[in-house]
Amino acid sequence: MIRCIAIAALTVTACAGPAPTPSDPFAGAASTADLLACDGPISDLGGRSESGFGDSAGAASADEAFRAWLPTSAFAIPRSGYRKLGSDANRHVYVFEAAGRAKVVVLFEPVLDEVNGGMPFILTELRACAPSEWGADADLGQGVVIWEHEETGRVLFDRAGSEHCDWESVRILHVDRPDGTLGAQYVRDPQRVLRGAGLLDSYADDVELPDGAEFSGYRSTDGMELWFTPENRAAFVVTPDGVERWPRVRDGIGCA
Repeated sequence: MIRCIAIAALTVTACAGPAPTPSDPFAGAASTADLLACDGPISDLGGRSESGFGDSAGAASADEAFRAWLPTSAFAIPRSGYRKLGSDANRHVYVFEAAGRAKVVVLFEPVLDEVNGGMPFILTELRACAPSEWGADADLGQGVVIWEHEETGRVLFDRAGSEHCDWESVRILHVDRPDGTLGAQYVRDPQRVLRGAGLLDSYADDVELPDGAEFSGYRSTDGMELWFTPENRAAFVVTPDGVERWPRVRDGIGCA
């Protein structure tokens, strides 16, 4: 479904079909979320912050601020593949697209820096579709593995654990529900650093594929397959060397 946005004080309407040129203003958009083209509900990633997300680094232009922010962003979003969708005097919008449709939208605006003076540009809004809609070609940075469904093209991803919590040896697989919310997490934990984290099973690197296990349709970019059982206490990852059991986390896990 093509979504349209009326641009205030203009006689034209900008639609999410043909992409606007970088000179189009966005004064009539209530939120950058209106620019997304999601197949399902918008994810809860990001949001709006009048004071900005993180350090502005003193960037004097929106393009400079965007280029400096993207590689180091704390948000788990694609790290490349963006284009500038449009701007007015103060608001500058950048989008990441899959199959020509906007899946991540970020907004940079100038905000008064009372400490250092000036009006540096910073990220003030980020909206995104569910990660499963970003596509298998999304660059999610180092340490991230993409799993693509062989029929639907939807994706899952697993990433390395945080160095801050000494979880570098851990991999965490995120599986979304159809509505885009987080459904479950499964962990590869060969060094058992997550003991006591509410795991529903244990990790093992040489097991038999259980009776009743079914192929999920997801394969990783390096050819691994993802299987599940009706009990759903673990995911079974079929590799060229055998089968690994990745236990499910009872209530989700994160590094504070």
